[in-house]
Amino acid sequence: MKLTAAQKQKRYRENLKRKGRHNTMKAKNRERMQNFRSKLSDFQREQYRNHDAAARKRARAASKHQSKRAQSSLFEELKESTDDKKVLLQVDYTENFTMDQQDAIQSAYWNTRMLSIFTAHAWCGANNYSFALVSDNVTHDKYCVAVCLNNIITKLKQYLPDLEEIVFFSDGAASQFKQRYLLQNMTRMMVEHTLKLSWNFFATSHGKGVVDAIGGMVKRMVWQEIMTKKQCRSATDFVCIAKTKTNTIILDEISQTEIDVAKLSLEQLFMATNSVKDTQKLHSVIAIRSDVIECRIYGDSTSKWTVFF
Repeated sequence: MKLTAAQKQKRYRENLKRKGRHNTMKAKNRERMQNFRSKLSDFQREQYRNHDAAARKRARAASKHQSKRAQSSLFEELKESTDDKKVLLQVDYTENFTMDQQDAIQSAYWNTRMLSIFTAHAWCGANNYSFALVSDNVTHDKYCVAVCLNNIITKLKQYLPDLEEIVFFSDGAASQFKQRYLLQNMTRMMVEHTLKLSWNFFATSHGKGVVDAIGGMVKRMVWQEIMTKKQCRSATDFVCIAKTKTNTIILDEISQTEIDVAKLSLEQLFMATNSVKDTQKLHSVIAIRSDVIECRIYGDSTSKWTVFF
């Protein structure tokens, strides 16, 4: 079979590595490029720089477009293939809710507290479930996420006794989801709940969906009640008010005690967590067994690599 130019170049590099001349060739190429650039005029050097920057920008845009299409297609395919054994679960944090009061005095502006709302929507074939987990803790950190995920998985197992697999989908927020700590904890949850778990990430700025509507709806309903002079001063009050307005969204409170317990059990584990190669590039992760994951750039990509925590 005839090799392409890229395959020939790859084979050439591999041969250099085997012969121990790879670093020497890199040094020669670097020196040659430095000599070439030193002979350029200021105008030519600026043109050369602009050309490189434009090429890098085009490459990033092409990569983002490809990941957007691949992950969006996978998401739609998974929605069609769900049932009571395989669930697609999209999760996200909605914007924090500010606990204002009707007819508040001006100084109340400086003492306003906020709540965090973790939203999720599960596609389960004929039945779908929406979740909104409210907490006074607004850090959105790895411990809060761990508690919220465990809460939702436990509820789904109650609603779906035959549940075998959950496929998570979220945006790529590094502070919340796209991080080594969540990926390692996913392998632990797989063992704890005896389920197949995997996690997929949407392309950057393309993670909007049903979860955003859930968060907006819950906040709007509670805000309308506050405007009738209902008091909302804590997560408990928020959940109580919201439950009187809807029975289609499953509401629950995540207490600080639950978060503290999770931190106590996971802190030592996370301190020893190894980094994951190309974390910001990957868009699909499968939990293989405890502390082992399989990563792909896209959900349907054939190339993959394994990470041991």
